[in-house]
Amino acid sequence: MGRPDEKLSDLKALWNRKRGGLSMPARSQFATRDLQPWYGNLALIDLSSRSIRLCGTNLISRFGRDATGWDIASLDEAVVASVTPYIDRAQAAKAPIEDVHNRIVDGYLVSYRELALPLSDDADHVTMILFGSYPIGARPAWQ
Repeated sequence: MGRPDEKLSDLKALWNRKRGGLSMPARSQFATRDLQPWYGNLALIDLSSRSIRLCGTNLISRFGRDATGWDIASLDEAVVASVTPYIDRAQAAKAPIEDVHNRIVDGYLVSYRELALPLSDDADHVTMILFGSYPIGARPAWQ
């Protein structure tokens, strides 16, 4: 695993292996060791409570804080505006969604390559989103 697109491609391949013949895998199909290569760049979003159950340390700048345990709606307005429609799309599609989002961090416009992977307890209803995010570039925000 090297570049962000390779890392997210590998994560998507793991998701596909775990789902087997189902439309989506369940959260219980992922052991901690399975996700270890991506841990710092993962968030686990519970859709029933619209909260972040896990926020990797490398995502603190993306979300503006360690968002573990926080409701999505309580995050910075710009984060809510970018994350909410994105996870809603993954929930509606019941399929992986890839995108690029920008966020100003410490005076720099940082671009993030992101992947939202739906998880389901019954292979029909999306209950969680496994969210991977990697910075892919930054430039001063005033340019």
